[in-house]
Amino acid sequence: MRSVALVTSAVAALVLLTAAYLATCRIWPYANCGRCNGSGKSRSPSRKAFRNCKRCKGTGRRERTGTKFLNRHKTH
Repeated sequence: MRSVALVTSAVAALVLLTAAYLATCRIWPYANCGRCNGSGKSRSPSRKAFRNCKRCKGTGRRERTGTKFLNRHKTH
């Protein structure tokens, strides 16, 4: 009986954490780009010239995974 309660509480905790993550994705849908660290710039090896980051297209922001999931399952 104890193992059933443990599994139930683990599943409940997982559901709660997932719901909390999706709620934060709804509030803050974007995060800093990991490639350019949010600057939006990609520097040359000499560090003198730069261009827009290819991943974020110069915005410095990227869409979070949970936001992509929410947008895919959005009902209109």
